[in-house]
Amino acid sequence: MAEFQEPTKEGSIALFEAIQKKFPSKALGGDKWYLVTLSALVGVEPEHAAHLYTYLISKPEFSTPESRQALVRRLREVLVKNVSVQGVCKPLESLFSIAKIERPEDKDYSFSRENWQTGPETLERGEKWLKTIYAGNLSTSTDPFKAHKDFDFISLQITYGFYLSDHSILGPLDTELVTLSGIMIQNLPLETAWHLRGTRRVGVSIQDVELVQQCVEMVAKYGGARLHRIPRVADIEHEV
Repeated sequence: MAEFQEPTKEGSIALFEAIQKKFPSKALGGDKWYLVTLSALVGVEPEHAAHLYTYLISKPEFSTPESRQALVRRLREVLVKNVSVQGVCKPLESLFSIAKIERPEDKDYSFSRENWQTGPETLERGEKWLKTIYAGNLSTSTDPFKAHKDFDFISLQITYGFYLSDHSILGPLDTELVTLSGIMIQNLPLETAWHLRGTRRVGVSIQDVELVQQCVEMVAKYGGARLHRIPRVADIEHEV
């Protein structure tokens, strides 16, 4: 086995260019490849979020402070959602790496969850998104919670109610792509299967889901991570 070489900033640029070329932007939109990339980077090289940010703001579409503020709102929401998928510390590492190099005029001081409160509406929103992703398979993932009710509460009220069903900044498709990438990069077979299926259920074709998976695998290779346990979209297609 070849010795792993620590990734460099130059290597990250090559990675971003390769992912842009691979990602199915014509079908999914050109503003989504970097969401998948960041979500996966959190799992392997979280501080390299700064390289992605630098790469993006060099583009003509992010040439003004207003456009860079809009960009960072989206990047920040990727990191917020990844708290529910990968824990607190890695998203924080990514956030700090971006904050360190932000120009003063580019900083965005909005607070998306400033007025958030728990309650029936939040629970309903979380359950609705859960049922969208899991449909007729929901009991498969929730039945184990019957004897572990803390995790039932966390799943409904927090993971989905607070984080993943909030589509005010990242829409449903964006959210599921971020979720899939954040889970897949951890080499988790069961949850990856659920969200490969979920990504198909929010309207992404089997061919495009496969391309998204290949993009995550490119990030994994860059960060020296193994993704040998996860299924492919063709393996779960019969469940869609």
